[in-house]
Amino acid sequence: MIPVDFGDWPGRIVFGVGAVGRLAELVDRLGGRRALVLCGSTVAGGEMLAKVKAGLGDNLAGVFPEVRSHTPIEMVERALAEFRASGADVIITVGGGSAIDAGKAIAVMLATGGDLTHFAIHYSPGGEMERVPLPARAVPHIAVPTTAGSASDVMPTAACRDPQSRRKLLFWDHALTPAMTVLDPEMAVHTPPALTAATGMTAMARAVESLYSGKRHAMSTGLALHAVRLLRDALPRAIATPHDLEARAACQMACTMSGMAAINAMVSVVHAIGHIVGGRHGLQHGISHAILLGPAMRLMLPVIGDQQTLLLDALGGRRSSSADSDGAEATALMASFVGGLPLPQRLRDLGMSEAELAEIAALTMSDYMMANLPRPMAEGEVLALLRSAW
Repeated sequence: MIPVDFGDWPGRIVFGVGAVGRLAELVDRLGGRRALVLCGSTVAGGEMLAKVKAGLGDNLAGVFPEVRSHTPIEMVERALAEFRASGADVIITVGGGSAIDAGKAIAVMLATGGDLTHFAIHYSPGGEMERVPLPARAVPHIAVPTTAGSASDVMPTAACRDPQSRRKLLFWDHALTPAMTVLDPEMAVHTPPALTAATGMTAMARAVESLYSGKRHAMSTGLALHAVRLLRDALPRAIATPHDLEARAACQMACTMSGMAAINAMVSVVHAIGHIVGGRHGLQHGISHAILLGPAMRLMLPVIGDQQTLLLDALGGRRSSSADSDGAEATALMASFVGGLPLPQRLRDLGMSEAELAEIAALTMSDYMMANLPRPMAEGEVLALLRSAW
């Protein structure tokens, strides 16, 4: 029997078509007066930002429209300067994981005086995650996701990239969980098909890795399985018909459930590799997750025994006479599912050379996610996994 430590939960979740129109009310509920909106150029250049501004009304302190992928540190520093100059007392992030993590990184800087490295997660192979708790509570943060992938809006984790070292700094602190998340399907309809697919596979990989986590339990499994069910049906529909609000809503719910499952059961090798590859190549995580998930399932699913059949059920497969056969069929179904998405299918398609795989495998062993594997995994096995996906 695996011990359960179920302690991470999101802040308030406000869900529904048009929910972004309630932003002024939500700022007031947090005791705030004026909010700085952080977003990228895509959000800033379209009707998404217009809806946010309308929802905030007189509570709008300003807009920082320069969020970039992977939340580079220098961008966070500029956003922090804008926050201070605006007189805002609430941050609202609008976008995907990079935007939400920008709000969290500002909170880290405000709490620590700008010392990011000291408060980042540290991990040594074979050990457990180590971190220094933030010394002060974070600024109130409302997240408005426009993609259904990162689940950063319901988790206490964050990442920002140092372009000089090509490394990601990773953080975990309960104070980083946004006070509120606003899930409005109308804010997701502008996400193009390839990004919808990539972010959806981030949620799918998070759910599946929760299922075979070494720290899995019944509550995380329930959340993860229903996330898989929803994504199996809704993600292809959201890609094919972007304005299908029911499909977008289902993807948002699946993403949220996958985040709650993963933060309480944790994920492992697929996400660990994603951290390394994302830092080196600046890739959207869901792309590497989509490529690596099937090969990782082939290695890890046998560890969970009869629960392989539950995953097969969630993927719409037909049960056989053995759990391992069901796991193999679930892996095949996942490969078929990924093959139908508008995404690269091999690591080589990302411009990654075969020569760098050994270094990626070595770096993966020092990612804190590797502490959550359901069984030990040697560096050579990680390298074999990478080669099978290359």
